[in-house]
Amino acid sequence: MFNIKSFVLIIILFINFQLTFAQSSAVMYNDAVDLMHKEKYTEAIEIFNKIINKSPFYYEAYADRGNCYYALGKNAEALKDYNTSISKNKEYYMVYYYRGIYFLNLQDYKSALSDFNKCISIKPGFASVYPKRALMYEESQEYDKSLTDYNKSIENDKSNAELYFRRGRIYAQLRKYSEANADFTKTITLKNDFVEAYHERAKLNWGKAYPTLAINDLSKLVSMNYNLKEVLAERGKAYFQLKKYTEALADFTRLTDVLKVTASDIYIKKANCNVQLGNNEAAIKDYSKVVNADRSNEDALVKRGELYAKLNKTPLAISDFKKALTLNPQNIEAYKGRAKMYMNQKRYDLALEDLNDAIKIKQDGEAYYLRGGIKSLKNDSKGSCADLKIAASLEYEEAIAKLADLCP
Repeated sequence: MFNIKSFVLIIILFINFQLTFAQSSAVMYNDAVDLMHKEKYTEAIEIFNKIINKSPFYYEAYADRGNCYYALGKNAEALKDYNTSISKNKEYYMVYYYRGIYFLNLQDYKSALSDFNKCISIKPGFASVYPKRALMYEESQEYDKSLTDYNKSIENDKSNAELYFRRGRIYAQLRKYSEANADFTKTITLKNDFVEAYHERAKLNWGKAYPTLAINDLSKLVSMNYNLKEVLAERGKAYFQLKKYTEALADFTRLTDVLKVTASDIYIKKANCNVQLGNNEAAIKDYSKVVNADRSNEDALVKRGELYAKLNKTPLAISDFKKALTLNPQNIEAYKGRAKMYMNQKRYDLALEDLNDAIKIKQDGEAYYLRGGIKSLKNDSKGSCADLKIAASLEYEEAIAKLADLCP
């Protein structure tokens, strides 16, 4: 005979069991999440395994176990868990967010976009997804879309320095420099040790031809010991542009002597500073270091040759120009430099050969001017004036100044 009391009792016991089981799983889940946040991923996975074994429908456990696998570099296991979580609950927006990040980091922007869009369609107010989608758009160079998402992100969190910094980078890509500068400044206001913001603002000001403002930010970075090799090189270039050669030399010297930078371009910049300061012998030493380290550096050979010429060391100058031309027969500066040395030696035919070769390569005002001078010395006034006029037409200043007097 059916006993209604016994049936009710069974139902109550079953419900209590289910509630107890659910509470037990919830406690275990919270413990596992806590371990995950502490980066104890292996221990967290062990607990998630127990939860899933007891309750295969626990979609959150699959998603978070996927996060643990991903943190451990087990991408295949992570993706499998994300997919399983979605199969258990297609409306669980967080798993689309997690899987979107997974795809974003793999540079699978199409899949990442699909997941972020799905997350937003389920939970439009979920603020964390917008910066991620903005970053995805940034990586795929869809800057207008990225800007829209960063604007939305900042609406949700107006005190987040990182968001202003990222939006500033987007503005810079879109050539909206005033807006970019404002965002980098806002970033620094919110977080005054945000070194990347100082650096980006310095680059921005440099690009806008404001080297003094760039130097201010670069100096701040130097005081913070941020990326000194790159920052000192940039500040040295800015000082050089402002003709502050002593300050520029100090930065380049710190790079070579203290930070032991051996890059050829730094030694050349250092030498250029020494030239401007009249330290010709020091400049020659710097150019020589470049040449000794890289015998194929024609730029250093030409510049050293020009210095030798300035110091009346004609044979050494000719030797450097010749080496440069051996490396690159199209180097017109080497042709002109050697031609000047031949002119000093009154070897005019050799000088003419070099200038003719230079002019064949490029219509160069100085080359025409020098050739006109040699023709004048050889009593070819007609040829001399013809060359002088061409040099003037090419806006070579010395030719312009002398044209009226020499070729009336």
